[in-house]
Amino acid sequence: MTSANLASSKWIAGSEPGQGIARIRLLNDQDRAEIERHPPLSLLPADNIYDCIAAAAVRHPGKTAITLLDSADASNISESLTYEQLIDRIGKASSLFAKIAGADMPIVTVIAPLHPDVLVASWAAETVGVVNPINPFLDAVATITLMNAAKSNVLVIGTSAFGPGVWDKLDQLRSSVPTLKRVLIIGDESSADSFAAAVAAQPGAAFSKVQRRKGADTATYMPTGGTTSTPKIVLHTQDRQLINAWLMGALMGADEDQVVGLGMPLFHVGGLVAAALRAIIFGQSLILLTVDGFRNPRIVKDFWPLMKRTGITNIIATPTTAAAILASAGEGDHVGHSVQTFSCGGSTIPVELLRAFHRKFGIYLREVWGMTEFHGVSTGHPNDGREPAIGSVGRRFAFHDVKVVELDEYENFVREAATGEKGILVVSSICVGAGYLDPSKNGEFFVERMPDGKVWASTGDIGSMDADGHIWVHGRQKDLIVRGGHNIDPKQIEEALQRHPAVQLSAAIGRPDAKRGEMPIAYVQLKPGASARTEELLSFAKENIAERAAVPVDISIIPAIPLTAVGKIAKPTLRAQATEAVARDVVEGIAGKGSVRSLETDISGKRLTVRMQVSPTYQAEPDALRRQLDEAFMTFEFASDIRLV
Repeated sequence: MTSANLASSKWIAGSEPGQGIARIRLLNDQDRAEIERHPPLSLLPADNIYDCIAAAAVRHPGKTAITLLDSADASNISESLTYEQLIDRIGKASSLFAKIAGADMPIVTVIAPLHPDVLVASWAAETVGVVNPINPFLDAVATITLMNAAKSNVLVIGTSAFGPGVWDKLDQLRSSVPTLKRVLIIGDESSADSFAAAVAAQPGAAFSKVQRRKGADTATYMPTGGTTSTPKIVLHTQDRQLINAWLMGALMGADEDQVVGLGMPLFHVGGLVAAALRAIIFGQSLILLTVDGFRNPRIVKDFWPLMKRTGITNIIATPTTAAAILASAGEGDHVGHSVQTFSCGGSTIPVELLRAFHRKFGIYLREVWGMTEFHGVSTGHPNDGREPAIGSVGRRFAFHDVKVVELDEYENFVREAATGEKGILVVSSICVGAGYLDPSKNGEFFVERMPDGKVWASTGDIGSMDADGHIWVHGRQKDLIVRGGHNIDPKQIEEALQRHPAVQLSAAIGRPDAKRGEMPIAYVQLKPGASARTEELLSFAKENIAERAAVPVDISIIPAIPLTAVGKIAKPTLRAQATEAVARDVVEGIAGKGSVRSLETDISGKRLTVRMQVSPTYQAEPDALRRQLDEAFMTFEFASDIRLV
């Protein structure tokens, strides 16, 4: 029986599987079961991105596909592309990349902000080769390392017109990547290296002669993690990106009249696949919320008026962005908005944020959860009009299996956890990728010795599953605070502090401690105009955290909690800062106040390392001082590298 014979009333009329792009609104387990009756690729017009977008262009050639809002005034449009223009540009850019690469396969590094040409370049690169999207806010050394690992031969990059970025070091990039054949510029039409001009100059007929990649071929080298160290490079294929994008559409809205707002970066799977690719394959309208996205304070401040002006119906953001929207919205700003679904990903939604957001705006934040290594999202909450299971990341997507297991230190399966028991979340799915460009990293990703013999991957997340199949993420395994051998979930600290009326964001980490390993501390960012004292917050934490050992021993009020480029709380940065403070105190307690001449942390290895240059403030015998310092750091879990000067 073919998938076309398995028609269901759940499918939107005329959009059943096997007839182009299939459309369904996922509301319950029955809908998921219906989806799983069909081969995944039967839900799509093709197994490659170009043909899927071409199918949308055939249906509505003149419809606006992508709109970029003006940075200075988001009520104005900076640029827009129809579906006909979009597919034409992708074809011409594909021809351009193939021409530049010559006998080699095009490997195109894209470093630019939210811009239509980033999508053109990315999807064209996947059509004829591989795209390597890189965070513009990495330093030049990390960027060069990634480009050399990818063996990039084309660089498509923004300019200083978009603000500070690694494009300011273009000469250094150009001279440090020996495989690079051509640099193309986004955002400067007058440049001799203008990407837009080079694309426009390509004859339309040239595309029919290029060698195109198959859907199952590697199509993306996607960096993941690493805000202060070099990220790993994840391997993606077009067909798996398309399947994950389709599943996100089923969750968030698959009909053509959806208007998708995008404020997340395009060097991340959330922006490139879960939002942008998803919108375009369904023939929807994609609105880029200025080149800076949610990094633009105007977008956050004027969020609801902007939603009303643009008619955006669904959006995905991080919980930190949602918290900022909640804190900055004026009374009644949201009245009359068009948003139907607001999903959050990247980190767990604090329970109090979810409740406060609904109280104020009448809309539930619906959490999704996944990984770059899975081509995107693996679980979510359907928008069925009801309150989601608060604190849960939802239930598994179609074609995905999720388990909670115990693993040994080598990532080998030990046993499956009982219902409600905490363990490591592992996933088996058609969307689980091949791992990393550097295969030596795969050992920490794939789980060995699973009883069913299928391919399973470890998320590194501590989680549990209830009897209804809801999945609960309790934190990253590496984020656990270990106090004297006792594991403390930082989430319980953060959720307690989040209930304080003055707190906008909170982050709990373990501060190194010579006797107990770690002690819980917290950082908070207050709401605009709010005030609170450290003593008040410490007292509030003590009253609201049930586990005595989890009560933070210190709370720091800081102007802004550091975030990664995709809006996640940058806990490695906070841990590094806390470790630096401890290391400085230890050294100055021995060598004297002001004895630390330089101090830096390195998180690139398996253990955080603190490197210091120390000059004692008193006459000290070097060997004796060295022994004192070595003994003082002996019981800390971080590594120390001390040089006496």
